[in-house]
This record gives sequence, structure tokens and C-alpha cells, in this order.
Amino acid sequence: MRSHGATILVTCSMIALAGCAGEAKRPDAEIARANALIEQADKSGAQRYAAAELQSARDKLKQVDAAVKDGKGDRALHLAQQASADAELANARAASGEAQRAAGEVQRGTDTLQQEADRDATATNPDGTPR
Repeated sequence: MRSHGATILVTCSMIALAGCAGEAKRPDAEIARANALIEQADKSGAQRYAAAELQSARDKLKQVDAAVKDGKGDRALHLAQQASADAELANARAASGEAQRAAGEVQRGTDTLQQEADRDATATNPDGTPR
């Protein structure tokens, strides 16, 4: 009877281990971080300035689930970290693009003011005297 109980215990242990081996630990914290960074990138205009980086982050995040199911926990974590890095890069490029756009607007405004000042400086009254 003892050997039958031991056989059942060993069999149950093997089944439990086989179930664990089929799927790796999901890197939930890093996935949440990547999702938050991707959402932030979307809101910051990354689609306009860093579409490739943003898409890369999304693609890598999709690959995480497949890696977990294949029992590749290290790969899943690595992909989630790469997705975060791609999203951070997209955020940085979006911020840079927005800053360059704003600087361009300021420069155009400055140029317009300079032209108006130059025009006023060279303007004359109807009698030909400077204003």
C-alpha cells in the first residue's frame, strides 16, 4: 500500500511540475510600465514624431504573451523591458518634436515683429518726412 501511495504522490508531483514548466512567470510589473509609457507616448504626440518607435513598443509587448506561453520567462521580461525603452524613446522624440515646432513658431513670430519694426522705421509721412 505504501508503494501505491508513493507512486500517486510522485505522479501528482510530476503533473504539477509539467504544468509549471509549460508557462513562465509573467513580468506583470514591467508590462504595466510599458503599457503606461505607451499610453503616455500616445498622448504626447509620438505617433506624429516617433511612429516607428511607438509601433515597435506595441509589437514587443504583444510578443510577451507568446514568450510566457512558451515558457520563456527571461525572454518575456526582456521584451517587456525593450517595449518600455522603445516607448521612452518615442516619448523623448515626441517632446523634442514639439519643442522644435514651438521654437519654429516663436521664430516666425519674431521674424514678423522684426519686419514690422523695419517697415515702421523706414515709413514716411505723406510730406516725405520720417515718422
